[in-house]
Amino acid sequence: MLLASVFTAGCAVEAADPEITAEAQQEIRGFSLSLTNVVETIGLDLVPTDEADALVPEEFVLAGEGGPVTPIVVRTSHADGISVNGGTPTPGSVVQVGLAVVPPDGTGDVNSYTLWYYTDHALLAYKLLQAGFLVQYVPSLDYDLAFSGGVGDLHVSVPFPGYPRLVVDGTVATPSGPPAPFVANWWVSTWQGPVKQSTVISNLFFGGADATLETRAQNPLGTLIGGSTAEFSVLDSYNEFPTADVTVGLSPF
Repeated sequence: MLLASVFTAGCAVEAADPEITAEAQQEIRGFSLSLTNVVETIGLDLVPTDEADALVPEEFVLAGEGGPVTPIVVRTSHADGISVNGGTPTPGSVVQVGLAVVPPDGTGDVNSYTLWYYTDHALLAYKLLQAGFLVQYVPSLDYDLAFSGGVGDLHVSVPFPGYPRLVVDGTVATPSGPPAPFVANWWVSTWQGPVKQSTVISNLFFGGADATLETRAQNPLGTLIGGSTAEFSVLDSYNEFPTADVTVGLSPF
């Protein structure tokens, strides 16, 4: 099929056909995912609340509302298997950047409003676009994690055509504690209403990380973090989980 690039609010994704893309923009389409053998990092740092507030629709309340700073969330992940609507699992990586918000519908252990979302998984990118996320398909997204003993060297790079471009580098430690259930919600605002990506994890193994975010100080991400680097002073975590179920769709609150 003819491939066309869809550009919206500075984000790009490969779509299968211009007519399908136009239809997708008219109707929010929910879907489900099954993830297997997932590794992830979660980094939280603090940014000025006034600047963050300008990036979040009024129906969402920042976690740091009323204070001088509020948490920014940076998640990197790689799954050996991503199955869309019960289809054949294929590997893929994701990088998400958002702002922590008060749970809009009272669910989830952590809720974030999505600012930037990148993936190298073409079908996932397309389905997220249909669901209302301003996803960026970055086929050259690089997720490299190599362990020696109990310590892993991590390098995650979002190059062009991703924007803003970023790198997450550092070391991670193999999780050693018992698993715990966890629910993470990522939100986006659409003209049809709020859309939620909810990830339900039955057995999440928590570990430590020492990672750094690097970007250009002049781009929108650099402007938000106040420079070219963020050190994840609030939380720096490396996690693993064998499986997870994800649902994406409209979720009025």
